[in-house]
Amino acid sequence: MSHDTPDFRRIADKIVNTCMNIRPGEVVRLGGGVHNFSLLAALAAAVRRAGAFPELNVTSDELQMELMTTVPIEHLRTVPPHRLRWLEDVDAMIVTDSVADPYRAADVSEERRRAAHAAAEAVERKIFERGVRWAYVAWPTPATTKNLLVSFEELWNMYWRAVDIEYSRLAADAALAAARLQDADEVRIVTEKGTDLTFRIGGRPVLVDDGVISDDDVAHGDAALTLPAGKVFVAPLEESVQGRAVFDFAFRNERPVYDLTLDIKDGRARLVGAREGVREYRQTMDFAEGEKDRIGEFAVGLNPGVDRFTGYALTDEKRRGTVHLALGDNRLFGGDNPATMHWDLFMEKPTVLVDGRPLMEAGELRLD
Repeated sequence: MSHDTPDFRRIADKIVNTCMNIRPGEVVRLGGGVHNFSLLAALAAAVRRAGAFPELNVTSDELQMELMTTVPIEHLRTVPPHRLRWLEDVDAMIVTDSVADPYRAADVSEERRRAAHAAAEAVERKIFERGVRWAYVAWPTPATTKNLLVSFEELWNMYWRAVDIEYSRLAADAALAAARLQDADEVRIVTEKGTDLTFRIGGRPVLVDDGVISDDDVAHGDAALTLPAGKVFVAPLEESVQGRAVFDFAFRNERPVYDLTLDIKDGRARLVGAREGVREYRQTMDFAEGEKDRIGEFAVGLNPGVDRFTGYALTDEKRRGTVHLALGDNRLFGGDNPATMHWDLFMEKPTVLVDGRPLMEAGELRLD
């Protein structure tokens, strides 16, 4: 399969105008690397066409390695005061991956990593304190996708299809699905492989990942997005989850897990078996801490550009016609389940009944 060149001008216009809602006069910081400058350039031009002002921050694998290995550690941990001041003028940020091969820095000492992270964390806190609108657009590379279940070319092409979608349709679908779930008393999931699972939401917030930062999102403190988008998700009432779940796919430690079967009582999962991946499941449970065996999330995938599972989390969880449940932590989106992990487990072609009414039938959404 060939490595297609996406229409970055069209994609950039969607990101700037629809996803980020950039307005005339705003200042937009763009960050990335020389390896993805074609995307950064397209974004910069789209920002100017919107009447706003782009500021580029570009680095490279070579520069990052030079900084991480030669700069004195006391300088690495120094918070850049000029950047904190400059952020007062920034309205939005769009960032992509700064390096093509993050594994090149594998031998950098943990002490030096922590020092650099401390300085970066201070900048990140400023960004979120000010409510700066923020978007992350990944840039898959052979290095970052080498251990997946598809070739780099297949992942690359699917990734950009999933970004280059009709966001108005995605937003409409997400709003309908979220409204159905928000008012639900009971949700039931059934599959041909033997899943029969129920849970309650109990008024917890049903969150929408539709790829658009609206004024209402900003007003409620939800000013960040990751592309591709496309899911609605919720933290079920932890002790309400009951039944058997058979998961078609999961990915852990760079290995696939197939047909993982769990019996779930009062939200806690007990391993029954798997066609492949029992060792990965047990290792995950052994190394995690906290409420690791408790169901923490239910999500419905909505992105029509994702057509297969690959092990690449940014696309797997958005695949249209699938659902996933997650084991572990859910405190960031309304749950009460502290754990050191959050692990997505996927079902293909499920039937999802919301108070007895289909939200999905054998993987086909029913949003009318």
